[in-house]
Amino acid sequence: MAKLRRQTAKAAASKTPAKRRRPKAAAPVADARATRASKSKAAALSAAYAKAIGLYEKALKAMQRRKFDAGATAFRQLIDQYPDERELHERARVYLAVCERELSPSPKPPRGAEDRILAATVALNRRDVDEALTLLRSAAASDSRHDYVQYMLALAHAQRADAEAAGRHLSKAISLNPQNRINAQHEADFDAIREDQFFLDALETP
Repeated sequence: MAKLRRQTAKAAASKTPAKRRRPKAAAPVADARATRASKSKAAALSAAYAKAIGLYEKALKAMQRRKFDAGATAFRQLIDQYPDERELHERARVYLAVCERELSPSPKPPRGAEDRILAATVALNRRDVDEALTLLRSAAASDSRHDYVQYMLALAHAQRADAEAAGRHLSKAISLNPQNRINAQHEADFDAIREDQFFLDALETP
């Protein structure tokens, strides 16, 4: 009987270490750290994007006030300081070219599609909608799937408070490049039609 008790005690002792084992905490801690790092990175990216948008809007306002030197400086800062915001870069480079064109002594007459787009942007900036529409329609005839041409056509019609035409062109611009949805949400020139259903429907374009 004593022998049996010793064997039982021995068996219990051999199992004790197994019972005392605890699950490793390293993996959950590592996961938590990774999650925090991911959230921190996302927050940093979001903050950088917000600053980039702010600089973009500042540059646009300067350009609309015909302060082309200040606008050009802000657009260059956007391109240099926020290299990851490539969608904004595309638009910023177009506006930068407009500023530089206005600052040059004698702008050349528009020839190719890109020149017409730049000239149309300048025309819209000085509120010459008729000239802008003529140039943009000519550019659209060369390339109907150029999203920026469609976006600019939407802006031109918005300046005329023609919400239906503006919505139609904006919808096409968004379908060609979804970034135009974000641009339109921050574009002051759409304020005249911002509450119109045609504009709201265009923003919902897939």
